[in-house]
Amino acid sequence: MKLKTGIPGLDPLLKGGLERGWSYLIKGGPGTGKTIFGLQFLLEGKKSVYISFDEVIDEIKLQANQFGWNIDGIYFIDKVKEMDILKGDPMFYDSISEITEFIESITSLEELEGVERVFIDGVGVIRDVTKNDAIYRRLLSSIINFLNSIRATTIISAEMITEVGRDIISYLTSGEFVLRKVKRKDGKILRTIEIVKYRGGDAYLGEHYFSITKNGIKVFPIIPVHKRRDYDYSLISTGNKELDKMLGGGILKGSKVYIAGKTGVGKTNMCLEILKRNDLDGKVGIIYTFDESERIILRKMKDIFNYQPKSLIVREVNATSLGEFYNMVMEDLNLNPEIIAIDPLNALDDMAITTNEFVSTLSLLKGQLEALGVTLLCVYEITQPLSEFHFTGAGMSRFADYLIVGRHMEMNGELLKVISVIKNRFGDHERFLRILNIEKEKGLIIGRPLIDYSGIMKGVIERRSV
Repeated sequence: MKLKTGIPGLDPLLKGGLERGWSYLIKGGPGTGKTIFGLQFLLEGKKSVYISFDEVIDEIKLQANQFGWNIDGIYFIDKVKEMDILKGDPMFYDSISEITEFIESITSLEELEGVERVFIDGVGVIRDVTKNDAIYRRLLSSIINFLNSIRATTIISAEMITEVGRDIISYLTSGEFVLRKVKRKDGKILRTIEIVKYRGGDAYLGEHYFSITKNGIKVFPIIPVHKRRDYDYSLISTGNKELDKMLGGGILKGSKVYIAGKTGVGKTNMCLEILKRNDLDGKVGIIYTFDESERIILRKMKDIFNYQPKSLIVREVNATSLGEFYNMVMEDLNLNPEIIAIDPLNALDDMAITTNEFVSTLSLLKGQLEALGVTLLCVYEITQPLSEFHFTGAGMSRFADYLIVGRHMEMNGELLKVISVIKNRFGDHERFLRILNIEKEKGLIIGRPLIDYSGIMKGVIERRSV
């Protein structure tokens, strides 16, 4: 039987929660959220006991009050005062009678009768009052075995002072979680929880994002959520006949379309034209925008396409972690969108702690969308110098089913926007480049193929000599 952890987002990672009657270790440095984690866990129980070796009860209750939690149902045992840990000469347990007396001071607690959940805070203090690891292990083992025997589900908190998974207590518990604060490449501090081990069956091991909100800890798992469903692999029109021709007839439902190029080549507007067509068909579309507000997106729809969308949802993304964004999309999939757009995809790369994490999350995201038949549009900003030719600049082209690339070209001293379709995973596509113009209230005007011109790859277009 599994118990809910009381931590939103954590139970899916543990395939249901914690095993009843087992003990778990949570580690982390100062300020990582161990006490908050323990309180949330206890609040979920029918009868819960908080045993503190490290922090006085008044301070713990103050933390709970800051979240507005009612902790009247939690029994608090203050071992800090009882052991005089914070004042006087340190005492050491080394004789059999002292060890037995200490163990019984825990196991004989009346508050533990019929208890469902126990949180032991600051177990490292026990190490400080034992003269060697053998005594420390015996004390912990006796307490853990007793709590397991009375079917109490226990979480034990410890400071991060040894290598993960190498602490004595790591070998005595059935699971281990590590809370961390991690600095991203832009300097922002993010919080993660690592599931190091879990003996309660299958679990998603590894690091996952979490935040401490006004309601407490919330975990943002990046895991599969939606199951595959049957759908017709039909072609979707972009809303532009010439662009449809370039793509080989349109876009296959459930595919991934990448629109890449330098700034100002019309990437977002191409994306909006496809979303406009989807909206005209009466289907839900969602665009996640990082650089432009909802007001600007809707203004573009009005000014460029003379259109006011009815079912389009514009999400201004303020998520601080990749996990928050992924969970936002998973929740939005319950709205049954036909198309989801991300503008720009670079923002997700910046949001990730590592590029490998970004790539793995993108792979999982596209798999979830494909399973539901949702078409993904990704706008990607190419950041390499203008003189260099790149398809995406980040190896993203391998994820694309369709790849549309735009760039600036010079023709007779005039700077032009030029687009081409580089890839269609499902069939043939046009291989010519075309000039793109964006006209007010008319949308995207795509010119004829530049058959009679050369120098495309150099960025300077010249008419071929006959």
